[in-house]
Amino acid sequence: MLKHVLIFILTCTFCVELVAQQNPPQTALDFDILKAQKTFDMKNYNTAANLYQKLYTKVRSEDDKQKMLFMIAESYRKSNNFKKAIDWYEQLINAKYPDPKIIYSYGLLLKNFERYDDANRQFYDYLFEVPDDVDAKREMQACQQAMIWKANPKKFSIKNTEELNTVYSDYSPFYSNKKLLWSSSRPEATGNVIFEWTGQKCSDIFESKKQNAVWSGIQNVKGAVNTNFNEGVAWVDSTNTTMYFTQCNGSDGKGMNCKIYVSYFQNNLWTAPLVLPFCSDSFSVGHPAFSPDGKRLFFASNMPDGFGEKDIYYINYNSNTDKWGKPVNLGARVNTAEDDMFPYVDENNMIYYSSKGFLGLGGLDIFKTQDSSGTFKQAENLQFPINSGGDDFGITFIPKTEIKNGEPIAFVCSNRDGGKGDDDIYSISIKPFIFVLKGKVFDKEMNTPLASANVMLEDDKGKNIFIIKSDATGSFIAELPLNAMLSLAANHPKYFKAVDVLISTLNTQKDSTVEINFYLDPIPAEDYEFTLKGIFYDLDKYDLRIESKKILDSLIIILNDNANIIIEIGSHTDSRATSEYNLKLSQKRAQSCVDYLVQHGIAKDRLVPVGYGETKLVNDCADGVDCTEEQHQENRRTTFRVLSTEYKKKR
Repeated sequence: MLKHVLIFILTCTFCVELVAQQNPPQTALDFDILKAQKTFDMKNYNTAANLYQKLYTKVRSEDDKQKMLFMIAESYRKSNNFKKAIDWYEQLINAKYPDPKIIYSYGLLLKNFERYDDANRQFYDYLFEVPDDVDAKREMQACQQAMIWKANPKKFSIKNTEELNTVYSDYSPFYSNKKLLWSSSRPEATGNVIFEWTGQKCSDIFESKKQNAVWSGIQNVKGAVNTNFNEGVAWVDSTNTTMYFTQCNGSDGKGMNCKIYVSYFQNNLWTAPLVLPFCSDSFSVGHPAFSPDGKRLFFASNMPDGFGEKDIYYINYNSNTDKWGKPVNLGARVNTAEDDMFPYVDENNMIYYSSKGFLGLGGLDIFKTQDSSGTFKQAENLQFPINSGGDDFGITFIPKTEIKNGEPIAFVCSNRDGGKGDDDIYSISIKPFIFVLKGKVFDKEMNTPLASANVMLEDDKGKNIFIIKSDATGSFIAELPLNAMLSLAANHPKYFKAVDVLISTLNTQKDSTVEINFYLDPIPAEDYEFTLKGIFYDLDKYDLRIESKKILDSLIIILNDNANIIIEIGSHTDSRATSEYNLKLSQKRAQSCVDYLVQHGIAKDRLVPVGYGETKLVNDCADGVDCTEEQHQENRRTTFRVLSTEYKKKR
């Protein structure tokens, strides 16, 4: 998350002048609320979250509690603490906060955890409230695209570089001269200043060399580069004598913007840095990255007349005269109304950067573009697995001459789920093999292809790998992760879920393909009843017997597999005893089934108990008719029927 230190925030928040309120605080509680609000307004989000949590326990009215809940959730979301943010947002959703914008924000958080199907539903619900919101429409499209990309990953493997990472933010690696530089807010960073946006220390630039296939000798870069405040996103030339980097706050902490500085390596130390002349106190400039010939510096800035938040620019540089040209915006094919940052230029002049403004998998995604006769090409998403639901940024490549077979080709930073801490550094390698899954989904009754069915893959720990949809021909195709035990399933809102299929990709030594077809049973209309055979009761009793519970356990599996259905549980008696008595007894028996299902995790509002008594006999054994015990038993039955396929869990 500390990458946002370098996203040109006005980080000297304690220097911001507080605007006087028209209504000054009257009580201690009013003062605490005002203090929390000003802390939030100054972008000290981590501190604000703590203040609002204390206020949440103090305020009494439901409106005030909802407001505090919203501010806690927003504080964590804006500080990029996704895990805490989604927990508080779920509480906010359940509290029925009136502003529909929270549905949109909750959808974004679900994307961060790659829960694309759930996120898509949130954006869909939000559009009912705000039909013309173009961002929500784009996010729905992004969810569909993300599921396709995740199911069809590029031939790369991503691995956490554990020896470099901490539970703190470790971000923006840069590879040069067999050395890796990156920024970190770990305890070893200079000074003791806490950055209130995140609650961590201000970041320093660190370095490490690889020895015996392990990165070791981790230390702050030596010299005058690191201060008590925020330094990061470094670029070093091929001779390891010149470093450009971003610094926020100034060396005294009083600066209001981020700027690019240059430092020189002399006598084994980095010299006191000098600010580049095109930087300004009026806007922020950062994330330096030179072209291979050293004649063009790419950077990010929120200078005036851009496309939105932060844009990618370049500026020409004459090293012979030490003269800089004028900044040039890379244009609408590269920049968006959202954040566009962290440029990097490889040895082939391909420009990589991160953006939130195009279709992506979550937060920041990495894109690439290239100069084509003065016009930059349309940005191209690097897709999964380089990109994820989290923020992915700060990519750096190893020169091709240094890459050995099977070793990493690049490094990238991400706060994706499953990392060691906050932002982590990951290595990127080329996959040796791929394992492809393909198949079709059919309507079992008609034996016809079924479009828009969900095909879901989980690992042996129950973690979702992907959810994709069958196309118009019922077909699907995806790549499977290697060396894993997997479970594949398919469902559709109007059909019962198919039985899971187990797949093993363990010990794969070559490119492989597996083909699996699914045949789904249509969910019948309301007038069709399923009889649950084997549910019995003692005479005149409505307590469930052990063998009956086993039958209901099977129904629990069906309900869990088909979370969109609402069912009626019907209980029927034979004609013996009075009709009034039978009606009451059957209602109690139906209710006992519902109670058992609810005790085992099925939502109560998905179940409707109905006692039919002797009103729906399946044979002629009515009152006064002489029947055998077997014929009476046919009428003593428990049934279920599907009332709806559009159940949605209440927020």
